[in-house]
Amino acid sequence: MEEDILMTPMGFLMLEHRLIERMVDLMEMELERIDRGKKVDIIFIDGAIDFAKTYADVCHHGKEEGIFFDKLAIKRLMPEHKDLMDELVLDHIQSRKIVVNLEMARERHLKGEPDTVEPILIICRSLTEFYPGHMEKEEKGFFPASMEYFSKREQEEMVKKFWEFDKDLLLAKYLKFMDQHERVG
Repeated sequence: MEEDILMTPMGFLMLEHRLIERMVDLMEMELERIDRGKKVDIIFIDGAIDFAKTYADVCHHGKEEGIFFDKLAIKRLMPEHKDLMDELVLDHIQSRKIVVNLEMARERHLKGEPDTVEPILIICRSLTEFYPGHMEKEEKGFFPASMEYFSKREQEEMVKKFWEFDKDLLLAKYLKFMDQHERVG
């Protein structure tokens, strides 16, 4: 039974949620460490930003919005499912804004501006509070209901698209990095 769920779009996305939960747990541990009077670990913050931007947003939300939601958008959705999908897209936009705010706070901290630790803590807390509720909304409300709109074949095709999306993700990320730096140099 568990294998059947994993090979569905819902299972695939929920598996990615487990990895996001691990990062949330690490962020909470880092917040506790900073609260105990320790310095901000910029290397950890850089990793958390990269994870949020690359994995949670580009990889995970990319699959949700660019594949899963796109396939749902052509279905005749019940109004409550359409509304929930729209709400999830707005959640994704909110998470992107939080990450941008964290990047800006990080930059201020690196420049040595005063009073930068508290904003970093507040922004990181908003991320650790955002993700669990968002993922629960998807897993308990949206994903199970939305699977009913797809045939088994459509679900299998979507999982294949998810794999293809992941396969090229890192290649695209690093090609973009090299292209940007070659233009500068």
